[in-house]
Amino acid sequence: MKKTTSIVFTLLLATLTALADTYQTAGNGTTWTLTKLSEVAESGVTKADNTFTMTESVEIVSDDRFEIESGVKVMMGDRVQLRISCDADFTADERVLFTSTDTESQPYGIYLSNDNSATAFRNIDFEYAGIRCFGAYGADITDCTFRYHNAVSGTAALSLGANGAQFSVTGCTFEKSARCAIAGAANFCNPVTITDCVFEGNGTDNRNYPQINLTAAENVVIRNCKVTGNPAHNMVGGICVSNLVGLTGDLNTLIEDCDIRENRYGLALYCEQNAKVLNNTIVNNNHETNPMNGGSGINLYDPQKTQTTFITGNYIENNLWGITVIGGKNINIGKVEDKEAADYNPGLNVFLNNGFNGTPYDLYNNSPNTVYAQGNFWKSVAIQDEEHIETVVFHKNDDPKLGEVIFMPALPSDPTGIEDISAEDIKGIEVYDLNGTLVAKSKDSGLQGLRPGTYIIRTTTADGVKAHKVIR
Repeated sequence: MKKTTSIVFTLLLATLTALADTYQTAGNGTTWTLTKLSEVAESGVTKADNTFTMTESVEIVSDDRFEIESGVKVMMGDRVQLRISCDADFTADERVLFTSTDTESQPYGIYLSNDNSATAFRNIDFEYAGIRCFGAYGADITDCTFRYHNAVSGTAALSLGANGAQFSVTGCTFEKSARCAIAGAANFCNPVTITDCVFEGNGTDNRNYPQINLTAAENVVIRNCKVTGNPAHNMVGGICVSNLVGLTGDLNTLIEDCDIRENRYGLALYCEQNAKVLNNTIVNNNHETNPMNGGSGINLYDPQKTQTTFITGNYIENNLWGITVIGGKNINIGKVEDKEAADYNPGLNVFLNNGFNGTPYDLYNNSPNTVYAQGNFWKSVAIQDEEHIETVVFHKNDDPKLGEVIFMPALPSDPTGIEDISAEDIKGIEVYDLNGTLVAKSKDSGLQGLRPGTYIIRTTTADGVKAHKVIR
């Protein structure tokens, strides 16, 4: 029997221990910069050209203000923190680097407790340190990088706190954090939108933390992101959105147009939430050493039967389990019987070679519920009929205690392929990445030399132009 993948969440606290000595500003309405701090000997901030060194923690208190200077480098000592308890502006015209003073130091980075407004970050690079945000209004983070987060200040390079605070993360890169890239506390609902971001090889401690570890909230959106694991980190999942403390209300999750691959598992949705999983590529999430403990492309776990999940247009290949369903209130993987119905779902999911030890598991219904999975293409089998698809679906027919999977009718052809167009009919092919950038143009398939990923192919024939999503 398929077991659930365990996820570690912590109840985040707004205090840290073992901080370096802290210098506090006077709170007299001053706008502080690093240069101004370096002019105060007690601050522990020194300046040499465009490089600042912090040997002590500094707090900019609530009645003051902080502004980052463009093009500077900030070297932070062991356990040193820049605490922002006021309005602040971390947007830079030229890139700014926060890093450690040496290889032995483990700085705490930036701690936000600004209760006046959202704090904006742009063009900021973080090495070994990160951001913990407990301000009431959250943060807007754009075009920033987070690398080698040391996990001494928390489990994530970007830690979300303060119940209800909203976050926007756009165009950022997260690489080789010791644990999570982005994480929220199990007891805090933080609406968050993460778009056009890259997550690669986070979880270098190889502990039971996914790269993105969020709590269900009014709106959790992860769109057009690449989440790539390191096969050596066989304890590290891709994305998890959980509700482990019984949160109720309007909890909405959207995972859309993401490329999720080479993780312990791909995507996990736990307990009560209304979730949509749309048009993602979920490939090679199979690095769990024991299939009974994980390895799903999509894992839906909800023993209380409160989760509603709508899954369409996903490409799911070479995971230990394609989709696993454990509980849930209404799990809809394709329902094509009535196009006018509120729960109509065209399906359009593609399953290929999910399974292990020679046994295919494209879809495993490990619940007593009936699950609809119509309108999908089961690429693992040669013929899209009931007899063949039955061999890759595990449900009531395999164990009478389980619910049925209704998978017919299936799609007659692969919606991600171009095999239905003969080569002599093709006048030209344009290949675009998911950002809309033209990456190749040719008369043939156009995929030679491209990195693994998801592409949109526009094929021109005498009959017009057709668009296909192709996974390489």
